[in-house]
Amino acid sequence: MFEVLAEDLLGRIGRLKVKGKQAETPLFLPVINPVTQSISAKWMKENLGAEAVITNAYIIFKRLRERALEEGVHGILDFDGVIMTDSGGYQVLEYGDVEATPEEIALFEEEIGTDIAVPLDIPTGICGKKKAEESVKKTLKNIEITLNILKEKGVRRALWAAPIQGGTYLDLLQRCAEIEKEMDFDLYALGSPTPLMEGYRFEKLFEMIYVVRVVVGFGRPLHLFGAGHPMIFPFIVALGVDMFDSASYYLYAKDERYITSTGTLRIDRIDYFPCNCPICSNMTPTELREMKKEERTRLIATHNLYACFREIREIKQAIRDGRLMELLEIRARSHPRLYQAFRWIMENEDLLRLMENHTPLSSRRGINLFDRLSLKRPRIRRARRRLMENYFKLSAHEKHLVLIPFNRKIGFEKLKRIVGEDVFEIAYYGTPYGLVPDQLKYTYPFSQTNYPRALIEDASENLAELMIEQLKAGGYERIYVISSRSKHLKELALKLLKALHETGIKSSLIDWD
Repeated sequence: MFEVLAEDLLGRIGRLKVKGKQAETPLFLPVINPVTQSISAKWMKENLGAEAVITNAYIIFKRLRERALEEGVHGILDFDGVIMTDSGGYQVLEYGDVEATPEEIALFEEEIGTDIAVPLDIPTGICGKKKAEESVKKTLKNIEITLNILKEKGVRRALWAAPIQGGTYLDLLQRCAEIEKEMDFDLYALGSPTPLMEGYRFEKLFEMIYVVRVVVGFGRPLHLFGAGHPMIFPFIVALGVDMFDSASYYLYAKDERYITSTGTLRIDRIDYFPCNCPICSNMTPTELREMKKEERTRLIATHNLYACFREIREIKQAIRDGRLMELLEIRARSHPRLYQAFRWIMENEDLLRLMENHTPLSSRRGINLFDRLSLKRPRIRRARRRLMENYFKLSAHEKHLVLIPFNRKIGFEKLKRIVGEDVFEIAYYGTPYGLVPDQLKYTYPFSQTNYPRALIEDASENLAELMIEQLKAGGYERIYVISSRSKHLKELALKLLKALHETGIKSSLIDWD
């Protein structure tokens, strides 16, 4: 049903198979109103490569029931890709109730041939703890009813997603997820994120995703309802979300808002389109503003869809290249609240360890580091740890070590004359990894890491401490430090020498040009 093809952090490219159809994750499912179909699912497939969409089973049940039973949901949407149906939970959140039972919705979703179905749940939204507990209780009751009716029916036609509720109350989310994990579901779906995104409460949303992903594990896909703006897509993918839906492309368009990868722009404030999609390439902002409201909304919505799918492709490429964290660092600057949420990720030790466990040992592209926060990346943490455990702590080392600036090349014979010794090891300083042994200098990731001088300057205290730990682990008796012409490396060498003196390891600085 689900096969993982590539991983980076907790993000993964996977293949979801259902009823002879397949779709690749991370998977964006545009929300389709089954009645209006402002932009058709068929058009999305032909022009954007959409492999899946989501629509509302309750609306179909109320307004298109007979036609749906005759043509099926694929016939109504004229779409031969994967169709997921929400059960009406959104209507419960908006209006307080729906005119259908969990049994009716479950059987209807099966009868109309949906590919991925959701039991009738009770979204938590933003509310008090007591009401949140009630939403979880009712959701679990509805799920029990749904599973019983499906069991009585016998054969399932659809994959079934377990809706996880609890809102911002992490203990409720955890309890709901733990109970549903023991049930017979094909995938999981986290609900109630929309109010958080509307309030820019990204940190709380990330906490919710992390809690749920840890509980349900990584064997089955995780869907996020109402994912909203594409600027959060890379983050939710990095936290383990495989699939997500959104109606924001059309809702923003109705509000005259134009989506970019870093935010939204008001149409009346755009002088130049920062996009080359077919909409933006064939008209000016002025021409768009002069159109009638209905046509203008449709065209903005079309552009917004292009922006969403473009972000998905960029995320997939980043996963393949092993650069998903780099993409997060870039996108985090889109909004102060998003940057704060990104800082939460980078300061969560348990999460970083989990990401490290799911990040491949190497990648086909180099690593670009930007600042001290970059040093907390899983790949950097792992490389530092492996250097310590597999080299400095384990190898039988010589008594003497010569440290050379990472940006210099000095032959072994010349070094012998400089330090006046015949037997010694060589390592390089001035790298984000602390000391890099000579024999590992041209291996991944040490020779494939790019970083600004400012990173070494800003992290000099951390790097000096790391180098001291490495030297202690190696048991060296004397350290020769070759000075550098570069001011920032010279200052780093002086900090290292001071720390060596304090630890009692013999050392000397050699000025050599």
